[in-house]
Amino acid sequence: MLRILFGADDLARVRVAERPDMSMELSLSVHALVNGLRDPRFEAWRDHLRASWSPRTALLFDLFTPSAIPEFLTVRRDPGATESATAATPEAPLREHLRAVGGERQLSAFARGVAAGERRAREVLGHVTAEYQTQAIDPYRRQIETIVTTEHGRRRRLTEPDRVLGSLHPAVSWRRPVLSFPLANGCRHDVRLDGRGLLLQPCVFGPRRPVIARFEDPSQQPVLLYPARIGGPLRAEPEPAPSRTLTALLGQTRAAALESVAVHGPCSTKELAARLGVSTASASEHATVLADSGLTVKGRTGRTVTHRLTPLGEALLAGHLPALGAGRESA
Repeated sequence: MLRILFGADDLARVRVAERPDMSMELSLSVHALVNGLRDPRFEAWRDHLRASWSPRTALLFDLFTPSAIPEFLTVRRDPGATESATAATPEAPLREHLRAVGGERQLSAFARGVAAGERRAREVLGHVTAEYQTQAIDPYRRQIETIVTTEHGRRRRLTEPDRVLGSLHPAVSWRRPVLSFPLANGCRHDVRLDGRGLLLQPCVFGPRRPVIARFEDPSQQPVLLYPARIGGPLRAEPEPAPSRTLTALLGQTRAAALESVAVHGPCSTKELAARLGVSTASASEHATVLADSGLTVKGRTGRTVTHRLTPLGEALLAGHLPALGAGRESA
């Protein structure tokens, strides 16, 4: 049994995530494969994955056990950035996680190399994570985002923290000031929030019962991962990728930012950062360059800055730029 103990200020700091955590979605999806869980909603996903599977991607399985899920795998919008970020994971979380894996079974040569900080093993880890992302996550991004944002809206309408916590999952019991649910291994563990509050993160690939993450570091807000409501089968729906010409002109991230604003409509800097898989500061910098170039325009709703496409941005995406030099030649 896991018991999450709320202090006097913790209820006011409970919130439901507005967007998916793609890094966790990737880890949880691998965990589902490791555990061999069957669910009709994921059959099309499994079939698509089976058809495009690279044998080397199975190295990721060496980092998992039925009860151990790594929290250090990193997903970015661009798989190249995923590869770099995952390969550069700090050693402490890697070693701590793999020590736990080693307590359940013998580590593979690959896992031992990752735990030892071997450069080649780290490079392979980054590569296989990025490769798996392109197969298992990227084609489903829009559907995952829709499922999670819908779940956020559903929970947000409940308004009161007691109602939110009491309706999370059939296995979850909420009796102030304790939220509790059974653990898969039958152990008992208490987690004290101590003023950190709790982030409720709906997950598409989440296990059938909630899982708590990021609770051991007192500087981090604990995250309770719980299965989001999925209406139907998960099916591949690739996002339109920016053209090579647009990418060469603007760069990978700015081209993706412009495409995102075009596809999803006006958005805040925070929303843009989540879609791109970059920090808010980085998203703000890219958005400023796009605005200064006349491709987007900034607006303000209350204290929130929003970004929307301009006619010039639409023309650039459509490949129909105005002939800017025509007037000079005829003059």
